[in-house]
Amino acid sequence: MTAADQPHTLDLRDEPRPRMAALAGVQQREEGQTLDLLFAEEPTLLMQAVALMMRNRFHWEIEEADNGTWRVRVVDRESVEPDSLTDLLSRDHERLDRMIAIALQHANKGEVDAALPLLDSAYQGLRRHIYCENDVLAPHFGIPEERPQGDPTNTMLHEHDNILKEVAEIREMASLGEAADASMVAALMGILSGSLAKHEGREEQNLFPQWDATLRREPAPGLLERAKAILAGEEDDRLPE
Repeated sequence: MTAADQPHTLDLRDEPRPRMAALAGVQQREEGQTLDLLFAEEPTLLMQAVALMMRNRFHWEIEEADNGTWRVRVVDRESVEPDSLTDLLSRDHERLDRMIAIALQHANKGEVDAALPLLDSAYQGLRRHIYCENDVLAPHFGIPEERPQGDPTNTMLHEHDNILKEVAEIREMASLGEAADASMVAALMGILSGSLAKHEGREEQNLFPQWDATLRREPAPGLLERAKAILAGEEDDRLPE
């Protein structure tokens, strides 16, 4: 390991507000950098809060606890395989967000032809993601029969219908070629990007913690692998039209 590869260490053992200091440290970490955080107390709950505030955009592990010091190693999430179902889904959120963001950049430049293939890929990715959540995961974890207002699962299911409808309409408009109104496509994509980000945030903050808690109580062997297969396109023949 070269000097440049050495982990950066942030000692928070005497920090009066370790959670906020840890959040700041993770936010300032450069891409590809390994960050070690030192704590005086067991930091699992603290790091879970930090990860939630940052939409789990990094991977962390408690590596050792000796001499009264707890060490948490923070690395790029993409450098390790998804270690949980919700980690996999959160990563797919980010992948879809990036795809739509690039398509929006093209649309803003009037390059609708360049945006369309990205919209097509995002639409297919969303269909897989939504099928996974609607038809596999929601039934596994349970859908409240009374559909109370504000229930995270029912909110997710309702918003999924709207998201797919919005993307389908934008794709249809963008497919008009030279007749496509680039400014309208860009405007609708901007609205889609914002609504999708809010939807994903609600899932990750309200629904995913419930699913994680259920899996800790009742492990479901094979569920993560099936979700991976769905997102990779291995069940495309089952996707709703």
